[in-house]
Amino acid sequence: MSETPEAHLKKMGEPYVKLIGEDGGTLLVLVRGGRLHDMTVPGGQAGASFWTNPAALDAGGWNTGGDRTWVSPEIEYFTDGSGNYGIPPQLDPGRWTLDSSTGREASLRMSCELRHRASAAQLRLNLEKRFATLPNPLLMNKSSAARDRTGVRYVGYEVRTALELEPDGVAPDDGSAAAPSGYCSLWSIMQVPAGGIALVPTRGRVPPLTMFAQREPTDIEVTAGGVRIPCGGSYSYKLSFDAVASTGRYGYFRRLGASESSLVVRQFNVYPAGVYPDYPPDRPDYLGSCMQIYNDGGHLGGFAELEYQSPALPIDKPSRATDESQVFHFTGPTEKITEIAALLLGMDDALTAGL
Repeated sequence: MSETPEAHLKKMGEPYVKLIGEDGGTLLVLVRGGRLHDMTVPGGQAGASFWTNPAALDAGGWNTGGDRTWVSPEIEYFTDGSGNYGIPPQLDPGRWTLDSSTGREASLRMSCELRHRASAAQLRLNLEKRFATLPNPLLMNKSSAARDRTGVRYVGYEVRTALELEPDGVAPDDGSAAAPSGYCSLWSIMQVPAGGIALVPTRGRVPPLTMFAQREPTDIEVTAGGVRIPCGGSYSYKLSFDAVASTGRYGYFRRLGASESSLVVRQFNVYPAGVYPDYPPDRPDYLGSCMQIYNDGGHLGGFAELEYQSPALPIDKPSRATDESQVFHFTGPTEKITEIAALLLGMDDALTAGL
């Protein structure tokens, strides 16, 4: 990379906030798009954690990388009646504003209007996001995590997202229990560089559901403890895990060199009885898609996406939802990063062959 993400933001005049964790790691919160644009471990190489796209930032496009928030179901908010796909610009990049910031946290907000395709309902969405630094979880307790971590570097954060939904015209409540005409769910998407392995712990041996694929992936490994998904190649696909099988945690392991590796772990809330309405094109009644892995295959820049959904709100009445997740990022000697992956993800049977 010819320049750091922060240097590029400064050159473009893009408003951002730099947060510094207690371990010395840094986070760049980009106001445009309401994203976490970069996270860098102390003394580490900036731009090595997330996939970012300076060209899209320069052109005013949406695909700038980092950790972003959309809403789902994707088919209902990103396609029209003819099936044409498009990113609603009022959602991304939208018109985010910075509410407040300190050295350890930053808060942003935005409002926009979207159309729900199937019901033709117009919805007003009010979104609020708060990013805050997080201490190293391996140093916060006296468990087996307290091993020798010499050479391991860390940065982490928590993101809290609030969604307030206001339908345009609310039908009077007649006391009936009619099914909602549609749903709206917070959808968190983290873009990471291709060439790594997505690690998805599951409750039992549970193969993922294919949401769509140019070609079915043949190199994934399904074990009793979870699923390993190598991300790269020349074809795109999206795999989904339901709310019963998901443990609320996933990771992404990537080699940085001959002896150094990177691990990103995300923790989020899962509600097995919740409605998760993002569905494959051929299964509009499917309500279980809690977590997803998207492989770009080089078509939009060469990245993978680690995604999760929050339980949905019905769109027929005013309602509000909040979501919280935590992200832990480690770099260091490969053998130690592999140990941390086993510790935080619990996928011993999927990690015995090494990463």
